Amino acid sequence: MSQWGDINPQMSNQWGEYMNLLATPGLPPCSNTDYLAGTSNPDFGAGTSNLDFGAGTSHSEPEYYTPYLVTVTQGLDNIDFHYTEPTQSHTPLSENFIPNENDGEDPTADTFVNESDEASEPDEAEYPIPPEDGPDRVDINVMAETFAQRGAETSSEPTLPDLNTQPTFYRSIQFFQQTFPEIPADSVDVPNLRYAKFYNKSEGRLDKGMLFKTKEELMEAVQDHSIRHARREYYVTESSRTKWKVLCKHSTEEQWCRWEVRGGYKPKIRRWAITMTREMQPLYGIKHVIQNVKDQTGYDVPYQKAWYSLKMAREIVYGTWESSVQKLPAYLGAIQKYNPGTIVEWKHKGVQASTGKYVMGYVFWAFKPCIDGFQFCRNVISVDGTHLYTKYKYKLLIAAAMDGNQQVLPLAFAVVDEETYPSWKWFLQQLSRHVIRGRRGMCLISDRHAGLIKAVREGPDFVSPHGVHRYCLRHVCSNFNNTIKNVVLKDLCWQAGSEYQLRKFNRIMDEIKKQDVKAFAYLDAINKEKWTASHDGGWRCGILTTNMSECINGVLKGARRLPVSALVEITLERTVHYFHVRAMKGQKMLQNNQLWTDFACKMFISWQQKAVEHTVTKYSHAQQSASVVTRRQGRHGMNTHVVKIANRECSCGKWNQFGIPCSHAQKVCGAYNISVASMVKDYYDVMAYNNTYSKHFEPVQSEDYWDDPNFQLVHDPTIRTVTRPGRNQTTRIHNEMDWRQTRARQEAQQQQGDSSIQENVP
Repeated sequence: MSQWGDINPQMSNQWGEYMNLLATPGLPPCSNTDYLAGTSNPDFGAGTSNLDFGAGTSHSEPEYYTPYLVTVTQGLDNIDFHYTEPTQSHTPLSENFIPNENDGEDPTADTFVNESDEASEPDEAEYPIPPEDGPDRVDINVMAETFAQRGAETSSEPTLPDLNTQPTFYRSIQFFQQTFPEIPADSVDVPNLRYAKFYNKSEGRLDKGMLFKTKEELMEAVQDHSIRHARREYYVTESSRTKWKVLCKHSTEEQWCRWEVRGGYKPKIRRWAITMTREMQPLYGIKHVIQNVKDQTGYDVPYQKAWYSLKMAREIVYGTWESSVQKLPAYLGAIQKYNPGTIVEWKHKGVQASTGKYVMGYVFWAFKPCIDGFQFCRNVISVDGTHLYTKYKYKLLIAAAMDGNQQVLPLAFAVVDEETYPSWKWFLQQLSRHVIRGRRGMCLISDRHAGLIKAVREGPDFVSPHGVHRYCLRHVCSNFNNTIKNVVLKDLCWQAGSEYQLRKFNRIMDEIKKQDVKAFAYLDAINKEKWTASHDGGWRCGILTTNMSECINGVLKGARRLPVSALVEITLERTVHYFHVRAMKGQKMLQNNQLWTDFACKMFISWQQKAVEHTVTKYSHAQQSASVVTRRQGRHGMNTHVVKIANRECSCGKWNQFGIPCSHAQKVCGAYNISVASMVKDYYDVMAYNNTYSKHFEPVQSEDYWDDPNFQLVHDPTIRTVTRPGRNQTTRIHNEMDWRQTRARQEAQQQQGDSSIQENVP
């Protein structure tokens, strides 16, 4: 059947003439089947001698339409409308109708034929065959005369088919009023994808998820984008049959540019796809000053002069650290004025005797929309601290959460002098008072900082029975590797901590004990509830690390070298950007009639496909319990899992952690005729996601409209960093957490291979 999108301009003109003719006064209405088919019988069967120009019957019922489709095999070029007898089994359209996810048909195709009908494509003998010689185009004037004669000869209204006997499939659709979103023509070639994103050469922009037929097309698109928009050179860091990765060529340890593009081959759709893009402008450093001056004037300026020039430029734009501290109370007060509900808390070190001004100690701020949005997120908070790259030793503390779409939501910030027990205790107190607000069942994830652990123990919200404290698995593995110094055991440590099944955790721990008893003793001394997912009890909600707060640190990396007022301003701007983009994404999910967020849908569908291969044995109808046996796949599979729907738990541990029924639970729900959708956690709901970002920010007016603060603030000059010859360190020294340690792993594997060969030698 030809799709309407393939109609050529010549055919479109003929069809327009035809429709205008049917609308001419004096001609019979197009809903009259007698005039259209030449017979009073509503069944337009094959073999009639009259030309069939009808489109079926139409009636006033808005909720139904008849599936009678008639074909035009003569008269218009490039059109074939085939009539198909309706099937007796039908499904009325409901508000909760969900299309088949395996349907790979083009969404713009207007095919209402039931695919299950074996006679969906009629034989040639059933329809009039156009003459081989002679014109294959009907004259419009002849057609008009024919309709006029039939209208004059007919004196009675035709008998319409009985609506009660007609099977219905969809609502009544005015075909010529339908509109479809435009999608690239190549998307119909991609199996199992409805709306795929393809590279547009006229725009030249890249986006995550864009598809390419070949690797060469991907490379060409990245080259085009780097010249037209990114405006930077790059080099290839990884290239294989399934992966391709490029980084900015001018990225160094001192001036790190995070511009990056990654691509990978997707075997299921037989396409290359962009898996990650980072559009980050490079930090404007000393070398850029030297190069720009040379390009514009032709002179080479000394490094020291370029350094002072850049320092003066930053002070002109953002002010000095001292003036920024004095400006901070007024600016935070302005944020509270134009965004009511924003929290700002101070803790001063004292009063300056000579001026009577307060000496800056700690400052805490949290935006009202973030506090309100956190009520619709999971009960997990990640905290972390990072250095500020200024001449004073201040630290930035960050608290972040995770929304229903696995995206980071910044909750609160604080600037303190040091990461100590008093500073962490004060920060957690403000977090509990203004953000948590008595909410129970909270889980705090952090590193193993001694002052932080002591502060958590004294807080009421993160100790049993109100909440729990968990360690970041990434930091546990790092500390473990610093002591044991074995990358293979480090990988086993990560595997043990990330396993959700107890039997797999015990098996990995036995392997660690077999290789190194001291390593096993080190891990065994740590409370397993603190660092393992198998003993966690579902508190983590699938979050193993502090990457939530770490990613905020990465976003603010360039701002951490600026004065404190500029830092607060950038945290506001980035948060506003998050809310704006994600609110639009949430509205798009609602328009697509999604039940859950994209992350939840992807995980649910993935486990749903695995559930088909499981075997269920029902036990108790009261507890709705059953055992599930997985299918054997090579050396894996044939494992038995126990599912208890009443308790919402499965022995695999994934349902309890992620809040989404695993493949075993979905299979048992189907066996007991239970709705699986009702078992998904509420924070994955699209409405919850929209409520997270439903509140909005208001812009802050210029300084002329700010209110005078009720106190004056000065910085503490005693905490200035110790100067040393040369440039200050603006990027922390990378440790083994930042290294891929590929070579170490290869050497370890080679040693294991050599030892196994020696053991097998007689």
